[in-house]
Amino acid sequence: MGVNFTPRFFVFKELKANDTVVISGNDAHHIIKVLRHKPGDLLKLSDGNSTEATAVIKEIDIKNLQIKTEIIEKNIREKIKPVITLFQGLPKGDKFDFILQKNTELGVAKFVPIITERTVVDLSQKKLSNRMQRWKKIVEEASKQCMRLDVPQVAEVEGFDESLKDICGYNIAIIPWEEEKSCYLKSILTGLQRHDALKIAVFIGPEGGFTSAEIEKAKKSGAVPVSLGSRILRTETASVAVCAAIMYELGELGGRNA
Repeated sequence: MGVNFTPRFFVFKELKANDTVVISGNDAHHIIKVLRHKPGDLLKLSDGNSTEATAVIKEIDIKNLQIKTEIIEKNIREKIKPVITLFQGLPKGDKFDFILQKNTELGVAKFVPIITERTVVDLSQKKLSNRMQRWKKIVEEASKQCMRLDVPQVAEVEGFDESLKDICGYNIAIIPWEEEKSCYLKSILTGLQRHDALKIAVFIGPEGGFTSAEIEKAKKSGAVPVSLGSRILRTETASVAVCAAIMYELGELGGRNA
């Protein structure tokens, strides 16, 4: 059964009533060629943060693939809570693409790719620049697909030690580790209280996991090692499992009034 909805397009600029917004490129192609919109039709526009606007199509330039719209209404909505930053050890191949896509759907606010002791990915500056462009495109497309109002941030790649310096800015930092036997993710989440400013850092290792030395560094920085149970999860599975559990326990995935 199909579901009718007005698609949302990101313009990454301040949206004001009565302003003119020009849409071009791939979005214009989609609106003209796929959706077959005409002048007078309505679109949803987002600034990529917390503001959405309804715009009416005023003119369509088919030859140059440009659409001129006028904003007729804007709304400011609440951001996704809790605010999760995923510090992800860079995995091999295209696994990070999957991690970005699925965790964007779950509501992760920021992704920080990190280099750890067991990271085997070797990125030249050119390759890194190309991947950053692809990663940002992936989160934008995933945000459109799941009808998110905002687009999560993809930060520059950084080292594990550097990433630990950011822990002080969060209410809690969680680092799943297969050697942890007494502290479980469920107990940690159950002990947290929902509030508007709740910020959670999640650290996930690459294919080989974190080393004991890295876990000790993380603990000294304030991170909490947790167990995810008796099974060893792949890096891409672990990130989705942890972020889904957080959103279920503390976010809208479990219901607004849960």
